[in-house]
Amino acid sequence: MSKAGLSSSLREFRERAGLTQQDLADRAGLSVGGVRDLEQGRVAAPRPATLRRLASALGLSAGETSRLIRLGRHAHPPAYGLRVQVLGPLAVLVNGVGVDPGSAKQRTLLAALALRPNAPVHLDTLVEVMWGRQSPDSAAALVQNHVSRLRQRLRAPQPTTQPDRLLVATGGGYQLTVNDEQLDLLEFRRLVRRARGAHRDGDLASAYEWYRQATGLWRGAPLADLASLRILPEAAALDRERQSVVVEYAHLATGLGQHNQVLPLLRQATDADPLDEAAHAQLILALAGTGQQAEALRVFEALRRRLADELGADPGPALAAAHRRVLRQEVTRPAGTGTAVSAHRQLPPDIAGFTGREAELSTLSAALPAAGETGSTVVISTIEGMAGVGKTRLAVHLAHQLVKSGRYVDIQLYVDLHGHADEPPADPATVLASFLYLLGVPGAQIPDGLDARAALYRDRLHGRHALVLLDNAASDDQVLPLLPASTTSLVLVTSRRVLALDGAHTLNLDVFTARDAHALLGRVAGEHRVAADPAGARRVADLCGRLPLAVVLAAHRLRSRPAWTFSDLAARLDAEGNRLGELAVGNRQIRAVFDLSFRALDPAGQRLFRLLGLHPGDDFTVDSAAALVGVPPSMARQTLERLGDEHLVTPITADRYRLHDLLREYAGARASLDDGADGADRIDAAVGRILTWYLYAAEAAVRRLFPYNMEVVLDERARPPHLPVFDTDEQAFGWITAEQSTLVAAVNSAFGHGRYDIAWRLPAVLRLYFDRRSNWHDWLGTSRIALDAARRTDDRAGEALILSGLGLGYGQLGQTEKSVDCLTRSLEIRRAVGDRRGEGRTLNNLGIAYGRQGRFHEAIDHLTAALEIRRDTASQYDQSMTLGNLGRAYSGAGQHREAIRCLSQALEVRRRLADPAGVASALFNLGEALLHAGQHRQALIRLYEARDLFHQKHCRGFEAETLEVLGDGLLRSGEPVQARDCWQQALDIFDTLGHPRAEGLRARLAQHPAHR
Repeated sequence: MSKAGLSSSLREFRERAGLTQQDLADRAGLSVGGVRDLEQGRVAAPRPATLRRLASALGLSAGETSRLIRLGRHAHPPAYGLRVQVLGPLAVLVNGVGVDPGSAKQRTLLAALALRPNAPVHLDTLVEVMWGRQSPDSAAALVQNHVSRLRQRLRAPQPTTQPDRLLVATGGGYQLTVNDEQLDLLEFRRLVRRARGAHRDGDLASAYEWYRQATGLWRGAPLADLASLRILPEAAALDRERQSVVVEYAHLATGLGQHNQVLPLLRQATDADPLDEAAHAQLILALAGTGQQAEALRVFEALRRRLADELGADPGPALAAAHRRVLRQEVTRPAGTGTAVSAHRQLPPDIAGFTGREAELSTLSAALPAAGETGSTVVISTIEGMAGVGKTRLAVHLAHQLVKSGRYVDIQLYVDLHGHADEPPADPATVLASFLYLLGVPGAQIPDGLDARAALYRDRLHGRHALVLLDNAASDDQVLPLLPASTTSLVLVTSRRVLALDGAHTLNLDVFTARDAHALLGRVAGEHRVAADPAGARRVADLCGRLPLAVVLAAHRLRSRPAWTFSDLAARLDAEGNRLGELAVGNRQIRAVFDLSFRALDPAGQRLFRLLGLHPGDDFTVDSAAALVGVPPSMARQTLERLGDEHLVTPITADRYRLHDLLREYAGARASLDDGADGADRIDAAVGRILTWYLYAAEAAVRRLFPYNMEVVLDERARPPHLPVFDTDEQAFGWITAEQSTLVAAVNSAFGHGRYDIAWRLPAVLRLYFDRRSNWHDWLGTSRIALDAARRTDDRAGEALILSGLGLGYGQLGQTEKSVDCLTRSLEIRRAVGDRRGEGRTLNNLGIAYGRQGRFHEAIDHLTAALEIRRDTASQYDQSMTLGNLGRAYSGAGQHREAIRCLSQALEVRRRLADPAGVASALFNLGEALLHAGQHRQALIRLYEARDLFHQKHCRGFEAETLEVLGDGLLRSGEPVQARDCWQQALDIFDTLGHPRAEGLRARLAQHPAHR
């Protein structure tokens, strides 16, 4: 086994024992450097005696001790031990020996990859840092050559022991794959995570040691010898990361009285950033803590002048508070055993230039008692919402606003409860121990049990104006022990989960408004860049779904690339499947925060969430989600409610939900990644289930609305379970209207997934609904896709059916040449395949098209032929339809007697069949024919009845046509005012539908102005 096995095992044993490296070294009688070298795999052949001492210090069993010694024996010969160091000038060691990475280009390449370890770095980025703006045409090939040479440089003497995937090519770039023993940056971050975790748990001594080890890894400015890398946002972020950690370490160390230990680090931090107020505040406290009060005041005064001269600003709250503490001699001096630390100003820093959320801040403030008053109970406000929506930022900003206004000034406590984190949720007992310590309770006096700690905590806060911010809560049970009882206190809770705390005011935080998103882009990326490309900025905000975290990541990405415009970034975000990858800056990634929410789900929730990324359309229902997963609706409902509680889906109505756009893309990506070797088959099966369900559900709704006019026959053997049941026309109409956009999306999804059978049948089913709604956009759009799909499957009958429907749609829009062309091709196919019934239908439609062109005699010939065929092959309904169309053709040709005879027969059949929409159509045709025949009174009676029926059945386009003809009849009957009123109503509907007849009708209204 390799020494990596020894190093990782030793570290696991130590962490299990709750020891720092210094603790273990002290117990084993070794140097801390020796322990560190063993844990980092730098010792080729550790002595068994050393390992036995370590095992004894760790309290290992006999078996564990034997295992540790066995691992030590197998550590020789040394394995491939790479160590890349970027926390200072670039350095590389292989098996403990320094290695020259090669040319300046190779050093730059390695450093750029090391700044983003275990993540792809795009080729464009590598080219930019290696050559700047003057890159050669062969840059891509040159980068590949440099990668190859770098691999040779990093090769160990024993090639068989070297990892084969250290420098790997990825889609569009390269990646450095390392662990935290091979890269000092990763080790630094691991140690900082340990320190923060220990701090949260109230183990301040361990936290101090982890911070000390982490900051000790730095050898100077990161990559100080490679100036070209300063253009990378990761390099600037690393500077800020170091500054932040030094401030955290110093805050803890000065609280423990260890001022001397952090003074050198604080000097370096303030020299690196002369305007960093947080670092200066800690330096001032550390100086005062070592007795250098005059120097502390001198540092404050120098920074105050610098802020005024360079920024025109006064010292911020943290710096001013540090100054006051020095003046009042409130800085903690080195404490003896058992002395408590009082440090109860724990709010995280406010966000500079906080943007938007005025309405939300007002809502939260309204829940508070008036200034100077107290309520009857403690005020609890919970802020809930999806990952990245800005819950913590809002809570912290509100807290600072309240303190600044003089409220809750006695105590401010903050804790991250790790409801969604890489670490387990925080134990409330541990949190209470930390709070009590910060409130001045000596460690020896902190009780052991949860209830006892909670009682002492409530006692310490009684009557105090305290603000407690419980961030990232996991559950009600975690929060309840942390609630103070005093009516003078305020508790702010943030959570991605739905909480049910008694008496709490809940704010469900949504994404930004368009205005707030636009403002944030301007604040981060620059107002001048927004002004130069406002449309691009709006597009970026929309592509981010106005999710605050996504918006700020996009803005930071743009700020670090001055040559880009907002439109450039929008194009990258809009690239297929690339949004989540683009929304990343340094270590901040939108995908990472979604990962935490996803991992909190149970297996059923994870499966449903993944598959929802494949669901067509913007929203979904309980029934459609059940069909997607293949479970009963009752089970899907329970799982959706859990997803809603986690704010991973958003309820719209009792049964309808939606996914945020970025969550939809994330879910779809997880579906592709998480389903193993047979993932593609599982995805195909899920897509097949949902598309089949929508096809049969739509067919059921359309059949209810148009029982006599169905053209598509579906296989009953493939009918899925749990389809919606429609007892009334209104139920069917309501369902298909609510699902309209999803049904259109399902057509596109079916075509995209190669389900061409559904891609042509679903539009054919929907045509009758689109016709009734006069929705020509979706009618023609889906029909074009359907035509392509039918041709791809060589389904000639399907092709003819779609062509016939297209011909009708083009005809209604007045595009009669296209209409005749489609119908002629449909007729040719139907005759070629021997589809006699279909031939009669297409002849009927072609007769309508010729009538629209004014070719009435050709229309009569085709409709007569259609009627002969339909008498042998079709239903009475179909025959009445052709009779009605034949009557219209006769009317157009001036043969009014024949027209009225045909249309009266058609109306009689429709009334007998009790088909209201069909009756309305027959009444309209008969009324128009009577009008042409000069029988105005009889015409108006039919037209009024047709108008009312069309309105009742939501046939908006036909209602408008009827109103237009009704206006003509009223004008001829000497009623110009009523005529104009009908035309105006028709025009309003045509405008709403975008109908081409609107302009002609507008002109007629202009010719008949209203009487004044």
